[in-house]
Amino acid sequence: MSDPLERLRLPVVAIEPRAEFAAALLRQIQGTGRPAARDTATVRYFVDDLDAAVAFYGELLGFDVELRPSPTFAMLYRGDLRLLLSVPGEPHLLPDGTLPAPGGHNRISLLVDDLAAEVAVLRRAGAQVQTEVAGGVTVASVLLQDPAGNPVELIEPRAGYHERTRRGTQPTQPRQTEEEEPQ
Repeated sequence: MSDPLERLRLPVVAIEPRAEFAAALLRQIQGTGRPAARDTATVRYFVDDLDAAVAFYGELLGFDVELRPSPTFAMLYRGDLRLLLSVPGEPHLLPDGTLPAPGGHNRISLLVDDLAAEVAVLRRAGAQVQTEVAGGVTVASVLLQDPAGNPVELIEPRAGYHERTRRGTQPTQPRQTEEEEPQ
């Protein structure tokens, strides 16, 4: 005789977490040591539609989905940036009873090699590009919005761009334009 509830069970779906995450989780489960200190920057964005936000960051901006344990939370990575996407709910309730909302003026800035080409691809994909490419002293930039209205800035470094290095590494050399190439 079969179990009548068997038809209702969801299939088990295996996920492949990043190796560093899996190793840290195993150490924590085994109780063998504290988690290693991280240099990873973390940004949390509140979104209205998690599926749309994950697709936007994953498909259009090259983020890797690390975890998506529920319909209200996802953890994504792009290089050393960890992006947490959350649908506002009771755990985020502020003492005065308000919930955080998507949007605002804070933003993440992502480096790209060819800003004009990136903007063209994003526009063809239907992304909401909010500004034209603006040139600054050390970067060219453009502002777009994710599906929830959170701003994302794309920047292309120019000559003179400076990136802070980690201790014990050599400083990043600024990019050189064709006119500045060494003889």
